[in-house]
Amino acid sequence: MDSKKVNALITAVDKGSLTAAAAELGYTQSGMTHMMNSLEDELGVRLLIRRKNGVRLSPDGELLLPRLRALTEAAEELEREVQRLRDRSASTIRLGAYSSVARHWVPDILSAFWQISPGTQISITADSIVGLYSAVQNGELDCAIVSRQEAMLHGMEWVPLWEDELLAVLPANDPAVGESYPVQSFQDAVFLMPSQGFDLDIAPIFRTADGRSITPNLRYTNMDDASIVSMVEHGLGVTVLTRLVTQGMQYRVRTVPLAPRAARSLGIIVGERTASDRGVRRLITCAVNVIAAMHGQSPATAQARENSSSTNP
Repeated sequence: MDSKKVNALITAVDKGSLTAAAAELGYTQSGMTHMMNSLEDELGVRLLIRRKNGVRLSPDGELLLPRLRALTEAAEELEREVQRLRDRSASTIRLGAYSSVARHWVPDILSAFWQISPGTQISITADSIVGLYSAVQNGELDCAIVSRQEAMLHGMEWVPLWEDELLAVLPANDPAVGESYPVQSFQDAVFLMPSQGFDLDIAPIFRTADGRSITPNLRYTNMDDASIVSMVEHGLGVTVLTRLVTQGMQYRVRTVPLAPRAARSLGIIVGERTASDRGVRRLITCAVNVIAAMHGQSPATAQARENSSSTNP
């Protein structure tokens, strides 16, 4: 059903005249009459009672009027939303990321993206796990590069990028340092928990495969990653960070894989409102290909990873 015809009908009823409605909407008298006839033929009911002094609704028209008004309002809202998406697509994509991701990945992703979409602006927000998931969920961000948190993914699309290995960060002279660090060694150790939200990635390593719990002496912090590593360097405790986080840090510490091996899954979350946006999809494709190339995957493998992304209910 053509919403323009319905809008013309409602205007004619409100004005009490086809002639007045035609003048307001910019139609000819004959064009207005043709639309009303066409709408009545389409619905199979008589909507208007036409007289020399104007028009009014028929009984069937009175019955249908609330639904017809709702239809025009829905059509107008749809058009406003489409225009909003057009305007936003031509302006700015709002991307969130961890500070380590913003430092090591985002510049390369943006360089690739701007080669194919030079007119699109991107704003970058660095935040914690909880902050980024919440911002995408409520529409403050269009997408974000985060670690996978199953309990937070409801209603968002997940596109995997890379498995970021968790590493034990220990003083350089720690006698327990070998090729790997058994997670049981954290029992009763002073453990410096990194910035807010990182515990969601770390906590699973303290639960062993046989169901036992490892209980380090936790010291929660709200410092940046470099400050945490500096505290480890000065013998104030140990911690766990990821390979990406520790990349390029110059401190007198040892970083070794955990035993058993552990990693966080990094990927892109996309909100429902922007999942189909062309600019966002281009940015995701660039991210998949850039990170695949950075870590030795083929473009075909990167594309397969993107195609395997899932939307969570």
